[in-house]
Amino acid sequence: MATALKKITPHLECDICQEKYKRPKVLDCQHSFCETCLEKYYTSRYAGQPKIPCPVCRRETVLPETRIQGLKTNFHLMGIVEEVSLQEKVACSENTKVICEICDEGNEAMHRCLDCAQNICPNCRKTHLRCTATSNHTVATLEDIRQGKVTVKKTPEEDESKCQKHKGELKRFYCETCEELICRDCTVVNHREPKHHYIESGEASRKYKQSLKDTFPDFTTGIKNLEQALTTSSQAKQKFTQNVTKTVKAVKDKAEKIRAEITTQETKMIVEIKQLQQDRNRTYDEHQSTLTMMLESKKHSLGTSQDIINTASDSDFLSLYPIISKDLKSLKSQNPPQIDPRLSYLSFTPGQKIGEINLGKLAVKGKWEMCREIGKGGRGPGEFSGAVDITATQPGEIAVADVMNNRVVICSNEGQHKGTIPVQGPVAVAAIHNPEQRLLVLEYGSKYVKVFNMKDNTLVMQFPTMLKHQVDKTEMTLSSLAVTKNSILVGDAYNMVWTEHKATDGEILCTIPVQTPPRYLAVEDNTDRVVVSGGDTKKVDIADSKGKTNVTIRPTINGKPVKHCRGVCCDSSGIYLIVYQGVTGTGHIHHYDLDGMFLDCLAQGLFAPCGMTFTSEGQLAVADLHSIKIYHKV
Repeated sequence: MATALKKITPHLECDICQEKYKRPKVLDCQHSFCETCLEKYYTSRYAGQPKIPCPVCRRETVLPETRIQGLKTNFHLMGIVEEVSLQEKVACSENTKVICEICDEGNEAMHRCLDCAQNICPNCRKTHLRCTATSNHTVATLEDIRQGKVTVKKTPEEDESKCQKHKGELKRFYCETCEELICRDCTVVNHREPKHHYIESGEASRKYKQSLKDTFPDFTTGIKNLEQALTTSSQAKQKFTQNVTKTVKAVKDKAEKIRAEITTQETKMIVEIKQLQQDRNRTYDEHQSTLTMMLESKKHSLGTSQDIINTASDSDFLSLYPIISKDLKSLKSQNPPQIDPRLSYLSFTPGQKIGEINLGKLAVKGKWEMCREIGKGGRGPGEFSGAVDITATQPGEIAVADVMNNRVVICSNEGQHKGTIPVQGPVAVAAIHNPEQRLLVLEYGSKYVKVFNMKDNTLVMQFPTMLKHQVDKTEMTLSSLAVTKNSILVGDAYNMVWTEHKATDGEILCTIPVQTPPRYLAVEDNTDRVVVSGGDTKKVDIADSKGKTNVTIRPTINGKPVKHCRGVCCDSSGIYLIVYQGVTGTGHIHHYDLDGMFLDCLAQGLFAPCGMTFTSEGQLAVADLHSIKIYHKV
């Protein structure tokens, strides 16, 4: 009995009636329900409609012409339910004497005929098997039934291996055109080649089992991403709750000093905070509920698919395969919904007046402001003539590509000069933050990436973006750099690719074609996203690590498309992008979530901004041609 129960796991009861399945029908999401339960559910709520939402996960299934009756019967699950029911029935009699149901002699039954559904004694068993009418019946010992070693025989209707159109024929083939099991007669009647393509059922079972198994790793990754998104959402809610507590305390501290006159304002403000907390908690709860539903749906589909692959017969599996395949493909394309990171922001600004009572005001939206500007136009120390890219190096320091001055300038986040690396027209820089502390530099027109030691600014090595014997023969425009946890990405705008290299020695790992020229690159490791900013193509692609574009951003300013998409950086709070209208003073910084939805414009009026990075303190540093502008959140 334990064996059968282990097969069925928690899927023995219908979620509608809470009883064992009776002729279960399976929906596209792989959830099954009793046919009568599903019929009542449909007619009471969705009668006449072509679709039905799953009572558990709410995913919709398009119904066939015969509605609920036309849905596939889950004979695999039905057989397991019958098997467990038989085991339970026999197990209940384990400690009592079971009497033979055929003879009147009161003999103890040791066997059960699965065809007649009767318990029989040894003498009747011999007679039963000698009789012509019952000689082909299956008789099993009660002990084997108790131990789950016996599979319940299927009725002709339940047996997917027998053809219902051609009596006596077994379904030995699988029509890949129609996605159904067929018999030998079917191959020459309704499924003739060349319009139909069919293969032997065993081969088909192996082929499609493997095709499903190949999708499992992506599902495992998707489940991990959902779990991470759920954790991030919970942490954000916790942080918001902490901010609420701190804010309430700040309000009360201020109110205590002027309690006599401030009681009315204090009460009003606390109510406002609590209402804000209630509204935002509802948003967080809805977000987490959606993530939980998606997570449970993927876990259910993956678990059910694995269970069917491991336990179902070929015929049962192939009967369910179209539904399983369709379900997994549908879920695979789903991305976790993002929540606005600004929802966790809340602060209190105390008022300054005492005579005319002004307790203060709430700030419910984070704001970025420029906190300092480093440098000016020129060629001397602390001056820039073409600051086109920037990266955070060691803690508290940045490196700036000063293209017209043929140098990379190292300085503190406050602007104190730390050093200079002479190079020819640097167009891109990036830093590897490991114990070796390496700085990567692309020079204008060069076909190699230079690697410097950030401790003493000496050249360590340089590496090409293709095999060395191909370098001189190949046109290329190396334009951007990005660093992942374990590798280096180099953008080639001419060949419309990025190349991935080992961080240790620059060895090329792969070449990834892209749809947008990679003028600027950024990486968000936690979600496997690579952001490609396309310069004058006026667009930005959010791709996965294989180069597949998931979302394209087409930024606008005042409703008009921007002329240039430039520097980009990203973290768990979203994507930060520089956009520019081609005239000095028209640079903006836009903030998008990780799915490409516009959130806010953080800054305007930049001179001619190019590259951008996060500093080690989480500030935004922008290379604005003749200076570096530093922005912080207030």
